[in-house]
Amino acid sequence: MKRISKLFLTTFVILAFSMATSIFAQDNNTDDEYGDGDVYDDGTVEEVYEQNGAGDQFISLKLMPCFPLNFGKQLYVGGALSVGYHRFLTKYIALGGDFLFGYNPTIGSNIFTYVPLTLAVTFQPYIGKFEFPIKLGVGFAVENYLSMNYFPGLIIKPELGAYYRFNENWSFGIEGQFMYMPQWFVEHPENDSYGLFIMAALSARYHF
Repeated sequence: MKRISKLFLTTFVILAFSMATSIFAQDNNTDDEYGDGDVYDDGTVEEVYEQNGAGDQFISLKLMPCFPLNFGKQLYVGGALSVGYHRFLTKYIALGGDFLFGYNPTIGSNIFTYVPLTLAVTFQPYIGKFEFPIKLGVGFAVENYLSMNYFPGLIIKPELGAYYRFNENWSFGIEGQFMYMPQWFVEHPENDSYGLFIMAALSARYHF
């Protein structure tokens, strides 16, 4: 448990440092980072935001608490770390994948862990520098509790987010995620169960 907490703390510090560096660079950059823009008679330049286009890519890093919804007092609030890669097919549609490691403490000071891998399609409208991704991910997960493993477990994960594009390469924002993880047992269907989780993510995306 302490090792996992240290991992999340270290990741958060790195993420916060990257955000601070990017904001400082943005504040001190006098060039037009979003296009040539329109030059007025007085020499000022109107900044023009260029939305994502086909072929643009980004890598995302997300850190989040994970709230179980249907376990009563048997499962407590945990955390998750997610890394993803996505590529735009058009300026609004992107395809990609996400790798997530999550955990939740249980009664008796044990740990329930899950490692999902999902393929996702994203629809991302935007207003100026603000981007609003709407994503649906489907995949499989490795789930572990004590000496019991469950694989492959289905996972369905819709997500909603809001981001601000600080510059051409970096955007930062928040996301809300809902995760559905069922467990089905062919030989003992009476043991079938499912997990419902809600996660709130602090996220950074590197665009290239």
